Amino acid sequence: MLDALRAEDRAGLSDDLEIVSIPARAWLAPYTGPEHHVDFPLDAVLSIVASLRSGDSIEVGTIGREGFLETDTELEADSERRGTFCQIAGEVARMPLERFRERMTRNASFARMMRRSTAATLFGTQQITACHARHRVQAQCARWLLATRDRVGRDALVLTHDSLAVLLGVRRASVSVALQSLQGAGAIVIHRGMVAVVSPARLRAASCECYEDCKEAYRSALFEPLTLAYG
Repeated sequence: MLDALRAEDRAGLSDDLEIVSIPARAWLAPYTGPEHHVDFPLDAVLSIVASLRSGDSIEVGTIGREGFLETDTELEADSERRGTFCQIAGEVARMPLERFRERMTRNASFARMMRRSTAATLFGTQQITACHARHRVQAQCARWLLATRDRVGRDALVLTHDSLAVLLGVRRASVSVALQSLQGAGAIVIHRGMVAVVSPARLRAASCECYEDCKEAYRSALFEPLTLAYG
C-alpha cells in the first residue's frame, strides 16, 4: 500500500516507520483498548475477529499489505472495538498514531489513499459477510487461500485446519473435507500444519466471486490516479 503512494508523499516516510516482526497468533489490538500506533503489514496477515458472548469467534476482516491497521483511526476513533491477531507471521511497518494523524491532516493525497483503503476494507468486510452466509465451505477456503497467498507473496502457508475453521466460523470437519477436495482437484497440497498452493488457476476455479471482487476493490483503491480528485 505504501509503495502505491506518489514519490512526494513518501518523502520522510521511513523516518516515521519502525519495522516490527509479529509472530503467529500474537494479539495486536485489545478489545476496546486504546490505540497507540498504526500498522502497515509488509508480509504479515492480520485477522480481525468478532467474539460472541458464547465464546465463539469468527474472522470479520483480514488485513495484508494492501491495507493498514487500525482502520478505525482513519475514522477518528480513539480505540479499536474488535480484536486483531496475527494469522500469518511476518513484518509490519509501524507508525506512531500521532504521526499518522499529522500526515492525514497535512497531506491531502496521503489522506485520500488512507480513506480509499478504508473504503476497500469495508467493502471486503461486507463481501465476506455475504460469503460466510451464502457460499460453500470449499469456495470459502479457496477464496481465503488465494487472498492470503496474494498478501504474503508465497505459495506455502502455515495453516492448520483448526485455525481455518475458526476464521470461517465452521466446523473443523467441514474444513478438512473442503481442503481434501481442493487437494484432490490438484489445487493445493496439504502438509502437517501447512497448505501449499500448487495451481492458482484451479484454486480460482474453486473459489467464489468474492475473491476477485475484493481484489478489484483494493486494486481500484490503490492504483486509480490520485490526481483525479484534485485536477
